[in-house]
Amino acid sequence: MDKRIDLLSQPRLPSVAATAIPRAATKSGMLLGGCEDGVQVFRGVPYSEPPVGDRRFRSPIPLRWEGERDATRSGPASYQINAGNREKVMAEVHAMDPGLPGDPLWPAYAAEAYAQNNASEDCLYVDIWTPSIERAEKLPVYVYYHGGANTASSGHFRLENAANLAREENIIVVRPTYRMGALGCVHFGLVSDRFPEAINLGLQDQIAALQWVYDNIEAFGGDKDNITVGGESAGATAVSHLLTYPGTQSLIRRAIIQSFSPFHVWCTQEKEDGVAIAQIYLQILNIDDTDKLLTLDPDKFLAVHSMLQRYFPADKNCAWRPVGPVVDGNFVPQLPVRFLSERTYPRRDFEVMIGFAKDEWQYFRGHSKTSQRGTEDDVIAVFAQVFGEGGATRMYRAYRELYPDHAEPGYTLGDVMSFEFFKYASLAIARNFASQGIPTHVFQFSYDLPGYGGYLRAAHTGDTAIVFRNLTEDILRMWPGYDGADRAELRRIATQFGAMYGSFIRSGNPGSAWRKFDGENGAIMWLGHTVEPKQHLLDREWDTFTRAGIEDVKVLEKRLSTNSRASLNVRNRAFATKA
Repeated sequence: MDKRIDLLSQPRLPSVAATAIPRAATKSGMLLGGCEDGVQVFRGVPYSEPPVGDRRFRSPIPLRWEGERDATRSGPASYQINAGNREKVMAEVHAMDPGLPGDPLWPAYAAEAYAQNNASEDCLYVDIWTPSIERAEKLPVYVYYHGGANTASSGHFRLENAANLAREENIIVVRPTYRMGALGCVHFGLVSDRFPEAINLGLQDQIAALQWVYDNIEAFGGDKDNITVGGESAGATAVSHLLTYPGTQSLIRRAIIQSFSPFHVWCTQEKEDGVAIAQIYLQILNIDDTDKLLTLDPDKFLAVHSMLQRYFPADKNCAWRPVGPVVDGNFVPQLPVRFLSERTYPRRDFEVMIGFAKDEWQYFRGHSKTSQRGTEDDVIAVFAQVFGEGGATRMYRAYRELYPDHAEPGYTLGDVMSFEFFKYASLAIARNFASQGIPTHVFQFSYDLPGYGGYLRAAHTGDTAIVFRNLTEDILRMWPGYDGADRAELRRIATQFGAMYGSFIRSGNPGSAWRKFDGENGAIMWLGHTVEPKQHLLDREWDTFTRAGIEDVKVLEKRLSTNSRASLNVRNRAFATKA
C-alpha cells in the first residue's frame, strides 16, 4: 500500500572519535550524527526545501542532497520573537497599534523560557535521538510535536530534550520544527489567489515531517509500523489534525494528546474565521496588494500577532483563534475536536493516551485581575457569557460545593475555565474512543508548583519536564514554577510515571497499574506528589457542565464561537474608528 502523501504537487554536539560517528543512509542522503548523554543524535535533518524567498507561502517539498551531510547542529527555530528582534517588534506594535485592551496572554517569564534566539524562516528540520542505529530489533518511534501556541519554541527546545527519554525507554524520539505564526498559520490563500498554497502551511509541514519519518526511520533503527505521535498544547492540536487527516491515519500506530484545547489562540478555526483573521492582518498591515506579503519584513507579522493575542480583554469568554489551522475541506476536513469526539475512528488497531493539567487556566490568566483579586460577581460575569445569567450563578455555586477549600473567587474561575477550555473536550474524546473499544488511558498532571508563590498550581506545561526526565537545575531554572520543588520527589515521580509513558509508546499498554478509561469508571491517573489511579475523578465536573446545558462539544463550540464572532465585529468597528 502506498502511504506517501501528496502535499500539493544550537549548540554543536560533543565530538566523538571518527570510528564512532553514527551514520544514517536515508532516502534523502547520508547523515553524519553525534553522541549525547548515551544516545546517538542527528540534528538539523531537513525534511523539505527551505520555505524562503519565492518559496514563502508555498507547500513543503522534499529535499535531497549529495554526499555526506553534517547532522550535529539543530536547524533554526521557526521565525519568532526573541532577544534579537524583540525591541524592533515592539516598536512595530507601537507604530501600528491604535489602542488594544487586553493583557498579554501569558506572563513575561513564559515567553522568555520558550523563545528561541536562533530563529529563521528556514526552519523545516527534525532532530532525532536514537539509542543506536545498529540494533537487531527495530525500535518504537515517538514523533513529538512541540507546543508554544504556534508562535514560540522549536523541535530542539531544551526543556524537551529527548536524550533521557530515548535512552531510558529504549525508543527513538523525533522532534520536528515547522512554520508558525503568520508564515504557517494565517491563511492568506483564503483571501488571495496570489498564494493558493498558503492554507494550513504549518500543518502541511507537520504532515511532511511525519511522512519523512515514516519513509526514513528504518535508517535510524526504527520501526515505521510502530510510530506514536504526541504533542502538548499546540502540539496536541497538531496531533489532533494528524489523526483527522486521512493521509496520515495509516502512518500512526498510537497517539498521546496532552493539554489539548479546541478554543485557545493556537486552535483550529472554521473557514469564516480564517478569512476574517487574514483580512485583519491585511488591514493592520495596510496592504491592498497581496504581492507585498512575499517580501514583507517578518517582524511585522510578529507585531500583528502580538496585537491579536490581546485583541480582547482577559475576561472575554470566547474562542479566539487567530493563529491556528483552518477547516479547508482538504487537510482539515472538519474541526478535529468534533471528528475525534463524535466519529468512529477508522483504525481499529489503535491506542490513545490523553492528559491535561489540573489548573490549565492559571498559566494563561492566573496573572489577570479577576484571577488574582476578582469578586464573586466578577467571576460570575465571566461565566455568564457562556452559561447565561442564571446558569453562571449555578455554575459558580456548584464548583464551590465541589471544591469548598478553594476559598477565593479567582480560584473557582480557574477551576471552571480549566475544565471549559481543556478538560471537557479531552474527556469527550476519551469517552468516544473508549466507547469504540479502543484502549484509552487518561492522566491529570496534579503537581502543584511552588514557584511564584504557588499561584500557578498544577499549570499548563508543568508536566513537560517530568515526561522528558529533564530535571537538572539548569533546565528547571527555565521553568521557575518549579522553584522550591522537592528534587528527589520530582525524580521519583518522573521515574514512576515515565516508565508507564514509555511502555505506552512501545506497546500501547502503560502497565496494569494504569486502568483503562471508560464512560463508567472515569479512571484517571493522578500525576501529583503521588502517582496513583483515581476513579470518577472528574465525573462531578462533567455532570455539572451537562446540567448547565453543555450536552456535547458541539454546544460548547457554538457558544464560544458565537461570542468571538460577535465580539470581533464590535472590536473591528472600534479598530477601524481608531485607526
